[in-house]
Formats: sequence, C-alpha cells, structure tokens
Amino acid sequence: PMHEVRLGDFYIGRYEVSFAEYDRFARATGRGLPRDEGGGRGDRPVIHVSWDDARAYAQWLSGETGQTYRLPSEAEWEYTCRAGTQTRYFTGDTEKDLDRAGWYDENSGNKLHPVGEKEPNEFGLYDMHGNIWEWVEDDWHGSYNSAPEDGSAWIDEPRGANRVIRGGSWRGGARGCRSAIRIDIGPDYRDVNVGFRLARSVALGP
Repeated sequence: PMHEVRLGDFYIGRYEVSFAEYDRFARATGRGLPRDEGGGRGDRPVIHVSWDDARAYAQWLSGETGQTYRLPSEAEWEYTCRAGTQTRYFTGDTEKDLDRAGWYDENSGNKLHPVGEKEPNEFGLYDMHGNIWEWVEDDWHGSYNSAPEDGSAWIDEPRGANRVIRGGSWRGGARGCRSAIRIDIGPDYRDVNVGFRLARSVALGP
C-alpha cells in the first residue's frame, strides 16, 4: 500500500555506476571484470554485478574518498525516481512519456546504452526508468506494511534471503519501468539487466 515516510537528507548518484568506474575498483582489488556481453564498457552502466558486488564497490569507494557511500534504501530510490510526481513514469503515464525518460525493449535496439542519454527528472537524475534494474539496500518484503517510517532500508535480523531491484531495463517492457514496480532476487544474482547507483547520507552539523 501507499505509505508516508519522512526522509533525512541524502545524496544519490546522478547516473548509474558505469563500467569505467567499476572496472577501476575491480582492477584495484583484484576482482574479475564483469561481462559486458559485447555491448561495450566505458560510460555504459555496469551489469553482471550482484548486490554483494555493489556493496563491496561502495565500501571501496568510501575508503578511497573518505565519504561514506552506500546503496540507497528502497524509499529513497522511489522518492528520487518520482521527483514529486505520482504518474507511472516521472514524465507521465504513457509509453511515449517513457520513451523520453529511459531505454526499454521498444526503443533500446536490444542493447545497453551509455548513461545520461535520456531526459532527466526534476531532481536532475538520469536513467531512473529503464537501461538497467538497480539494487537497493533493503531486504524483500511482500508489502510496505510495517516498513520504516523514516525511509531507511528495511533490514531483517538475520537478513532475509532476497533483496530488491527497481527501475526496469533495456530488455524489459514498459510496465517494469514504472516508478512503483519492485522485484525480489537473491543478493548473489548477476544478470545482463542488473546494476546499481550509489547514495550518501548528509552529515548534520552540531
């Protein structure tokens, strides 16, 4: 069900993490490079990365920069995707509206695209619809009943078996790109459709 949350201040990546960014991490830490399926690397969003890989990247980047990076919570992701809208996509309700915002099966040409080629939302964020599904921090729950009211990640103790991905992909239909759609998969899952973007909390002064 719809539910109200009160979010703290945070930053979220304007773009999905790219192959170029992730490959620097992989080389620095001796990890294998994720497959690109022949579609190209560079500024295309990284794919074939698990939830565990995404969190490892965030931890490494935090160490490199002195800032604490993390996966966004599901509430943070949807809030920043919608950017104040209540329509299916931040551009409107139709597939023509989606075409302005993201890559999906009807307009992608069956290939992954570089980040930032479509229209951004009112928060200046790109590819929140389509291109790749994005990991968030939360454990999977079948509904929002009892979800945190502060917008933090909903984490079980011990952690649940599955995590959440949001946003749709270049290989999927328009329905999967809706702001509200969510899917559960295991944290070790890697796929041609799945990548991530990062968030960072804002430290409050005294």
